Amino acid sequence: MNDEKILFSQRLIAAMKAQGYKPQASVLEREFNLRYLGKSVTLQGVRKWLLGLSMPSNDKIITPPQEKNRQQI
Repeated sequence: MNDEKILFSQRLIAAMKAQGYKPQASVLEREFNLRYLGKSVTLQGVRKWLLGLSMPSNDKIITPPQEKNRQQI
């Protein structure tokens, strides 16, 4: 597997836990789609992010700030 994808997955899981979310695809899909203004992501897509099998496109790496804290994963 690609190390970059694995590292992204680890950072994503750590960021979710730090914000009080369970690192589950259903949680990430729901929360991401609530905040992202572009085309929504699928459950299968975010599952691959969490497993380190793929990475989101650049436009999805930073979601538009909805709260005060904008975090890059």
